[in-house]
Amino acid sequence: MPQPIPQRPMGGPHAPTATWHLIVERHETATGGGFWGTELLGECVGTREQALAMLADRARHYVPEHPWNRRRTQFYRTVDGFMMITEGVRSSRRWTCRFLVAELLWDTGVPTQ
Repeated sequence: MPQPIPQRPMGGPHAPTATWHLIVERHETATGGGFWGTELLGECVGTREQALAMLADRARHYVPEHPWNRRRTQFYRTVDGFMMITEGVRSSRRWTCRFLVAELLWDTGVPTQ
């Protein structure tokens, strides 16, 4: 069972150091629609700015599983990270990946990768 968030957080946007997880959210296509899946790309112990710099590098070099044959990829900076939209050669569909940093406040165990 998750523990409540501490009254005094472990970090914050202006804290000298905190543990930041670098996360990609991918839209996965499925019969009848689709769903969002997440993947942990890495971890940064430092400032939010350091975590965003690390995320920028990981996001620019990220190769999504789909589409296999890419016609066009657009890469955006957003308020809280980055977004990649990819179009396939054989389809007019678009695949979306959102990249973000999230400060780890608590954890009940070892994360799966």
